[in-house]
Amino acid sequence: MDKYFRQWTTAYQTQVWSLARFLLKDSAEAEDVVQEAFIRLWQHRETLSEARVKPWLLRVTRNMCLDRLRRERPEADTAPDDLAGGEEPLEQMERSREGRKLHAAVLGLDEPYRSLVIMRDVQQHSYEDVAATLDLSLPQVKTYLHRARKTLRDQLMELRP
Repeated sequence: MDKYFRQWTTAYQTQVWSLARFLLKDSAEAEDVVQEAFIRLWQHRETLSEARVKPWLLRVTRNMCLDRLRRERPEADTAPDDLAGGEEPLEQMERSREGRKLHAAVLGLDEPYRSLVIMRDVQQHSYEDVAATLDLSLPQVKTYLHRARKTLRDQLMELRP
C-alpha cells in the first residue's frame, strides 16, 4: 500500500496544491493544507479504492480550505504572485488588472459555484471527477457550472468601462 501512496502523491500533488492555492490565495497556507490532506490520505489509504483516491483527496482539500476561510478573515483581495514573463510592462499591467478582476469574481462566487469553476475551468478536471469530488450528480455539475459562468460573465460585464 505504501507503493500506491507514493504513486498517488506523485500523481495528485500538483492538482491538490493548485486547488488549495487558488482557494486560499496564500502559498504557505496552501502548503499546510496539502500536507494535512496527504496525511489524511495516508491515514485512509487502506480504505480507499484506487478509483476513489483523486475525488476523495480533492474533496478533503477543498473542505479544509473552506474551513480555513470560514475561521479566518475575509481579507482584501491580493494579486496573483507573479506576472507572465516576456511581456511589455503595459501589457503585464493590463493582463494583471484583468486577471485580478476575474480572480476576485471567481472568489466572490458562493459554493459550490466557486469550486466548480476552479476545478472544471481552471484546473480542467473532467465533469465526472468534479461530480465525484463535490458529491454532485453530473446534471447538477453542468447546471451549476452554467449558472456560475453566467454570474461571472454578468459581473465582469458590469466592471467594463
